[in-house]
Amino acid sequence: LYKVECHSNEWYSKSEMIDLTRTQARILTAVRNRVDAGEPPPSYRDLCSEFGWSSTGTARDHLRALERKGYLQLPGRRGGRVKLTKGSPAVASAPIIGQIVAGTPVSVDAYRDELLPFPIEWSPGRRCFALRVTGDSMVDAGILDGDHVIVRQQETARNGEIIAATIDGETTLKRYVKQGRRVLLMAENPRYKAIEVRTEVAMIHGVVVGLLRGYKE
Repeated sequence: LYKVECHSNEWYSKSEMIDLTRTQARILTAVRNRVDAGEPPPSYRDLCSEFGWSSTGTARDHLRALERKGYLQLPGRRGGRVKLTKGSPAVASAPIIGQIVAGTPVSVDAYRDELLPFPIEWSPGRRCFALRVTGDSMVDAGILDGDHVIVRQQETARNGEIIAATIDGETTLKRYVKQGRRVLLMAENPRYKAIEVRTEVAMIHGVVVGLLRGYKE
């Protein structure tokens, strides 16, 4: 399971639990993408081809799990196609491009070919990417070491938003704060000092719109 937190431009966050595994979320994304494009939903064989499974039984097992959770309706005959149920959540996927430090800035890792599903309502119609967080400078904002943040790609930010930014060639995750003519990147941990931003050496990559955390007992 994944704990999901949605960050707005306010100085607080709200959270909710979703009951999808990462694979189930990716399957739901594939089904919805077909429907949104005006195409018929994928068959078992379509899913096997897309996800590299050798057996239609694997696709069937994942789809049955989604049916039990109320997201899909399975076909009643062989060769039929799955259907989205009313109220099924829209899911998108963001590429994980590396890790980002919530603490002292460091360089971001190179792009990795991996996708992380997230609720599309966090950023409808906008390009997003995912970053794995290391460090503890944003703990008071609910962002912990090992979390993944979903970042809406943009070059500007509003006061109070949490952003991914590069400063002097190094990248970090901080709160964007304007104080008159000054722009600061603020930690959410009193152990860390604010970083004052000079426009000529700073670049905003995007604004955090959500957070995914693996749940462990």
